[in-house]
Amino acid sequence: MDQKETFKSRSFEVETQDKDELTDIKEGDVINLWDLLFSEKRDYLIKYNGHKVKAEQLGGKAMLIYFVPVSLDLSSVMETEYTTLLIDIYNDLLPNNDFEVIVVAVDEIRANFSFPQYRRDPEKNFELMFSRMPWIAIPFSDKASRKRLARRFGISGGNFSFTISFFLDSKGILLTRNACPYFRIYGTLGYPFTDERIKYLKSEDDEAANHPSLETLLGSPLRDYVISNKEDRVPIHSLKDKVVALYFYEDGLTDDELTVKLKMAYKGSAKTKENFEVVLLYLYDTQGTLHSTNEESFWKTFRNMPWLALPFKDPNHKKLRRIFGYPNDLNGPERPPTLVIFGPNGEFVEPCGGDILMDFGAHACPFTRKRLAKLETEKIKELKLEMLWDPNTVFRVVKDGLEASSFSNLLKFENALSKIRSKLEMLWDPITFVRVKHRLEFLPNFYPLVELMIPNSKIPFSQFTGKRVLIYFEWGGYYEHSLKLSMMKEIYLQKKGTGDEFEVIHIKKSLSNNKFVAGLPWLVHYYGEGYSLPAELEESIFNFQYDHGLKPTQKCLLLAFERDGSIVRKTFKPTFDNNLFPFFAGGLEEEFLDQINFALRWSYWKYQSQKKPIYKSRQ
Repeated sequence: MDQKETFKSRSFEVETQDKDELTDIKEGDVINLWDLLFSEKRDYLIKYNGHKVKAEQLGGKAMLIYFVPVSLDLSSVMETEYTTLLIDIYNDLLPNNDFEVIVVAVDEIRANFSFPQYRRDPEKNFELMFSRMPWIAIPFSDKASRKRLARRFGISGGNFSFTISFFLDSKGILLTRNACPYFRIYGTLGYPFTDERIKYLKSEDDEAANHPSLETLLGSPLRDYVISNKEDRVPIHSLKDKVVALYFYEDGLTDDELTVKLKMAYKGSAKTKENFEVVLLYLYDTQGTLHSTNEESFWKTFRNMPWLALPFKDPNHKKLRRIFGYPNDLNGPERPPTLVIFGPNGEFVEPCGGDILMDFGAHACPFTRKRLAKLETEKIKELKLEMLWDPNTVFRVVKDGLEASSFSNLLKFENALSKIRSKLEMLWDPITFVRVKHRLEFLPNFYPLVELMIPNSKIPFSQFTGKRVLIYFEWGGYYEHSLKLSMMKEIYLQKKGTGDEFEVIHIKKSLSNNKFVAGLPWLVHYYGEGYSLPAELEESIFNFQYDHGLKPTQKCLLLAFERDGSIVRKTFKPTFDNNLFPFFAGGLEEEFLDQINFALRWSYWKYQSQKKPIYKSRQ
């Protein structure tokens, strides 16, 4: 049987087989592409320039069959991204002469298919796509061959709206059902895109993440240097004793202010002779840079920066993006790690350097959470109890009258009140006692009766001298505080009258449903009515320090002072996990790290391949 008859016979068999149903295809299947790519009337494929590629020219080559939908505008963005990435891979592998890409247009649409992005001229769309592609294709005019090939690979035109690719080795064995996602993640290093290859690359990422070093993160077997903006080569090993900032930069997208602040910090470190270096990672394959960057734009940007860089389009860009999840592959609310700080000899890795620089300024260099906690703690320790209010400040709870000399007297009085209340509740509906501003209030009908029995409470601020004190600032609704107050009340009563007792100053910063405060064993006051803080302390106490303007995410603030007036705790997220004052096992730095991680969503960073933490805030 001659070649013509062979093509005719096999073509008839495939068309009969695929006429009414799709073929189930799986990795490991052997596919005779020759029967699918060519027909009785056509023994060639075409390039966009009209050049014909004969069947024999493809012998011994691995094939990527690249299906693109041409009837929907919906798919154009994804197709453009995949095609741009695949062009780089194709050009990298071209010198080996053992790999080819074959694009197949899919333009079938169900008769009842309705979509606003439907293209009325799929052939024109295909020609536009094909004009950007350096590889070969089945002619658009050969619809029968295109349809036959699509069905053999399990593709139904009516349901097909996204670009997909199939990789086969030179023997026609299907190795990968869809290689497209690997174009962006791994680039040429992912070739031939098999499970074994991807597993190997993930293991390399694991090793680099679990045992990070500048050599594994920045270098490769082919390159052991980074470059200056004068094109000098700087050995990577010369950086090992320095703090190195890896700067993920998207031209036209990265905040210009970050670059300005980083330049200031860089120049400042040079003056003080600190071992601080920056390596630019000029990203070229993100959605925002894929079509707007090239080597010329790289050098134009880089020459205006005083630090070092990876060469343009170096494969390590993708590796670093995978490891640190840039721009944000964490599937969560975390901000992308724009500036990753690498400590001397790999002592630490800090993915939050960009946020720290932007929010806290150049004095937070080298832009780690540990440095930030140290600065904040030094600032907090300047605060003393006597700085909060004048010693003559008097905390008033009720109208003028008899004075309660101590908290214990007030507690005895409230116990008596509770007995009176019990008697009254036997006669009428339960009475709700409320502290409102400077006096105890309850149901109006009984106000005249009980008001006469309430003594005044004047507690001078000087009475707290020499005592352990918790100051609890509250704003917002009661239910946001009920659990914290309940735990604090339990400890307060447990410690009362012992050598570990402490006092509480409870100040409400906003009005709320006040009926719940009557059960608290300490005085409750209202901020702004004689109990305001000095203006110079207001901003620094109720916010994190410095000029970043971050507001606390919690609606309370707990300050704890020892007997000598020194502060031992400041938190917007009070817990009472420890039985000893101030009821937190860690120190000021540790608690600050907890709350800053929470407030700025820095609580963890996962690196993409295995979803394992590359960095923990405290190690």
